[in-house]
Amino acid sequence: MEISKYTKQTGQFLKAQEVKDKPKAVFVILSEGIMVTSEKFGNERLHIEGEFDAEPKTFDCSKTNARFIETKFGADTKKWIGKSLVLEVYRTKTSDGKLVDALNVKEVIESK
Repeated sequence: MEISKYTKQTGQFLKAQEVKDKPKAVFVILSEGIMVTSEKFGNERLHIEGEFDAEPKTFDCSKTNARFIETKFGADTKKWIGKSLVLEVYRTKTSDGKLVDALNVKEVIESK
C-alpha cells in the first residue's frame, strides 16, 4: 500500500521538506503579499499566497528573498501575481544555534 499522500505534511505554509521532495516544482504567486506580525519570531513577515505542486500554500518570504524578487519585478507585490519562484533548500543556523533547512528563491520567472 502506498501511503505517501497519507503521511504528507499538511498545513498552509510551504515547508523545506516539500521543496526537497519536489525540487523541480515551482511556487506560483496567486495574490498580493501581506505583512503579518509573527508571534514566533517577534517581527514582521511577508506572506505570499500561491500554489506549489498544484496545492495552495503560503510562502513565508524572508527579507533576503523579498529583495531578490523585488530586483526582478519591483516593490509592489501586486506586480508579482502570476510570477513563478524556483526554490531551493539551504541549511542555516537559528538564533539558538540549531541547524535547520530554509527556503531560498533561486530564480524568479514569468509564468507560462
